[in-house]
Amino acid sequence: MVRDAARRTTKYDAKIVGDVIKNRIDAQKASMVEQVTNRFADIVAMETQVKNLLTGWGVSTILVPFYLSFGRKCYGLSLKHTGTTLHDEVCIAHDAWKARGLDSYYIQVIASDVFSVDISDCT
Repeated sequence: MVRDAARRTTKYDAKIVGDVIKNRIDAQKASMVEQVTNRFADIVAMETQVKNLLTGWGVSTILVPFYLSFGRKCYGLSLKHTGTTLHDEVCIAHDAWKARGLDSYYIQVIASDVFSVDISDCT
């Protein structure tokens, strides 16, 4: 069944009322903060590992945020995928960041050492 555009617009307009959104956030805020608190600690630990590797390699400080972004991408992928799917998704991320100018070897070592994903077969 296809709904017409006017009905969809009316429904969308009702959803974006400020008070409704505020009430939803207020009701869920404690749970949201609790859930994100553990994740933030994990992200800090991961970024510290990546930064330590980069410091050891003498990577320019201007490139560090980009490698950290690759690390965050891998972290997010590791929350959603495992096994072959994770491997393939990290390979795709590798190709994207390599195309942006990051060093393939550094990306591979970050994936391997920090996330235990060996992408040497796709680099």
